[in-house]
This record gives sequence, C-alpha cells and structure tokens, in this order.
Amino acid sequence: MKKKVVGIMLSAVLAAGLFVTAGTPVAAAEGEEYDIVYLSPSTASNFWTQVETGMKQAIIDAEKDLGVKINYTLTGPAEEQQTEEYITYFENTIALMPDAICTATLSIDPTVPKAKEATQAGIVLNFVNCGIGTGNDGANAECYNEFYYCSNDTIGEMAAQAFLAACEAKGISTESGTIGINMNVENEALDHRIQAFRDYIAKNAPKLEMTETYYNGNNTEKAQSNAENIIASYGDKLIGMYSGNNITCDGVCQAVAGANLGDSFVSVGVDSDDIEIKALYDGVLDAIIVQDAFTQGYDCMMNAILTLQAGENPEEQQQVNCPPTIVTPDNIDSEEIQFMMNPTVAE
Repeated sequence: MKKKVVGIMLSAVLAAGLFVTAGTPVAAAEGEEYDIVYLSPSTASNFWTQVETGMKQAIIDAEKDLGVKINYTLTGPAEEQQTEEYITYFENTIALMPDAICTATLSIDPTVPKAKEATQAGIVLNFVNCGIGTGNDGANAECYNEFYYCSNDTIGEMAAQAFLAACEAKGISTESGTIGINMNVENEALDHRIQAFRDYIAKNAPKLEMTETYYNGNNTEKAQSNAENIIASYGDKLIGMYSGNNITCDGVCQAVAGANLGDSFVSVGVDSDDIEIKALYDGVLDAIIVQDAFTQGYDCMMNAILTLQAGENPEEQQQVNCPPTIVTPDNIDSEEIQFMMNPTVAE
C-alpha cells in the first residue's frame, strides 16, 4: 500500500497543474479522455488479475485526482501458453489505435516487432512484469515507454534463501540430497529465476544436487506429472522442490500432498494463488516468493496516464524494479502480506 499512497500523492501534485521530469516543470492536461488497453498474457490467471487490480486502482485515482477520463479495455488470451494468440491480440489492439497499451509478454522475440510497431504508431506502450528485456538490461528500449518488473535474479536468490531456511527449520541436512527443479516455459527472462536459484544453492549448499529443469508448458496437470516423476525417480534422495511460477507450483503442491512427504520435505514456489496459499497453510508448501503485482500494475497504468498527459515519460529510469517478498506461515496473516496476495480496489 505504501507505493500506492506515494502514487496518489504524486497525482495530487499533478492535479495542481505541475509535475517534474528531468527537473523541468510541465503543465498537466486536465479534462482529457484516453483509451487504454490492458493486453494480458492470461485473462484467467490469478497473478495477472492482481496486476489488473492495481491498474484499475490507478484509473480510479487518476480520474479523481487528475480530472481525466479513462476508457479502459481488457483483452488477451485465456491462458499464458497461448503465445501465438497473444501476438494476434497485440496486432488487433494496435489496429484499434488506443492512446496507450499496458501489457506483459511471455514470448519476447515475436513481441518485439509488435512493440516497435505500436511505439512508431504513437501509442504509449508500457510493459509490466514480463517485458521485451530481462529487466534493466536495456534491451529493445526504443520499442516501449516504460517497464515495471520484478527482478527474476532476486526471485531466484530469495527462493533459494527460503529453501535453505526451511531446511534448517525442519532439521533437514544439506550435506547430501537432491532438489527437484520445475518451471513453466523456457524464456530468456524467466530462466533467470532458475539460474539464480541454482547459483545460490551451489554457493551456499554445494553438496546438494539439483535435477534438470522440468518444463510443463504452463500446464498444471503436466507440472503435477513432472513432480510425481521426480518423486518416484529420486526417492529418499529428494529433499525438496523449487517451482518457478504459480501454475507450476500448483501442480507440484498436488504431487507433494499426494505423496504425503510431510516434514522431511521442503517445497518453495513463486507468486501466489488460492492453491498455493492453501498449501502454505496446510504445510505442503514452506514459502512462496510473492511479487507485488498490485504495485506493478498500478505504476504501469499510472505512468501511461501521466505520459499521455505530459507528452513524455515522467520516470527517471525506463526500467523500474519492484522487489518481491518471502511469504511463510509466520507472516502470511499480516495485513501487508494479505493485501499483496489478495489486492482489492478501493473506490
């Protein structure tokens, strides 16, 4: 909620008629009407719905504080694995010529030319969480306006930290054993979640082994099947699992619960949804690395609106990192964590 309050305060300043970018006051345009599309990579995903909740809050705040009118549209494929359909939705959205597009992509290469086309057409294009670069690498920066993301390197490192902390809490030795590695898809950005986890474990628990990465195509049933195969293949040598996204973790949680592995096993996932939260309460899952989806969505939408008002990007940096949080049974019931995992819109 803290960043949201900062955003509202900034909006109030803008409503007074000024904002500052690169040290130069610029008059804010009130009474404007903008068409903005949220092109989601999955309209059925809980995570991307949380991102949208932040966007909707930004729209309410902007209309109240800045005196603008936002015509908002949600579009996109139902499932993340429908990457070809996502590109088609992108093409159709560009054809509508909205004032701004807020989006995320799980398929970088085919998205780049569409992003370039949108930007060259004068559409303000902002990426949230998954962009056409791996974070602050500056890749394809000329093809978009702003990118709010959560460092996948940080996610992987924090997941490894949480894994080792859970091992210690459960009295599980790290002098030997194997960790199962699970992920949804191979992706230049998302691969950092896996490699950063591997690197941290290798440095801090070098006697532990890790499996190859089992990919599931962002399918829960396949993720469960993969996890069941890992459990059957490694037996007592397997001390835990790492799941790189929520869809993957959903399937892994079902496999772990079905195997009744109990306190002799550690499971750590990424992001949050109803299945993961229940698994955390039930003791099937030890920790989840939760991104602040609400803040990412809020800032992405608010930036698009402010950019449209000013005619230029108000952010000093084109890529802004929004750090994640380790959620465990010890802190899950706090007000801050509950809002992060279950954000709501305040009118």
